[in-house]
Amino acid sequence: MPMASVAEWDNEYARLARVSSQMRTQGMSSGSDPQQLNQHLSRLDAGLMSLPLPAAEIQRRRRLVQGLKTSGAGAGYNPPQQGGGGGQQQQQSLMQDAMNRQDDMIDELAVGVSRLRDQTQVIGDESRMHVNLLNDMETNLDSAHAGLETETRRAAQLKEDQSVW
Repeated sequence: MPMASVAEWDNEYARLARVSSQMRTQGMSSGSDPQQLNQHLSRLDAGLMSLPLPAAEIQRRRRLVQGLKTSGAGAGYNPPQQGGGGGQQQQQSLMQDAMNRQDDMIDELAVGVSRLRDQTQVIGDESRMHVNLLNDMETNLDSAHAGLETETRRAAQLKEDQSVW
């Protein structure tokens, strides 16, 4: 079923990212099926083409989905083994991988926040310009109204002066 809106796509992506994160940290004990997650991610990827987004945004979102496919769904997950000294090293490696993914997510969030800041500044500038245009229009309307009143009085005066009665 194709996504009906960008917000729906975003919500589904967030849900799948949470599931993927749980699978990475908890392994198969999270109750999620890696194949099912991959199917959902493929559907999410396919749904991008039905959304009204610029090509660059579609590519960015496609990379996000691909990142979930490669880092999640049990890819590369090896549960820690009991006993032996290698388990601790493997656990540290998994923690480092998780921290690197979190760093990447934080970087993506920073880019998104920066983009939002830029958009709010543009919106603020545009709204100030509209306020100035409306103030100018109000001044022009007041001037035109005063001119019409003056001309109406002058016409009434001329009518009175020209009247025979």
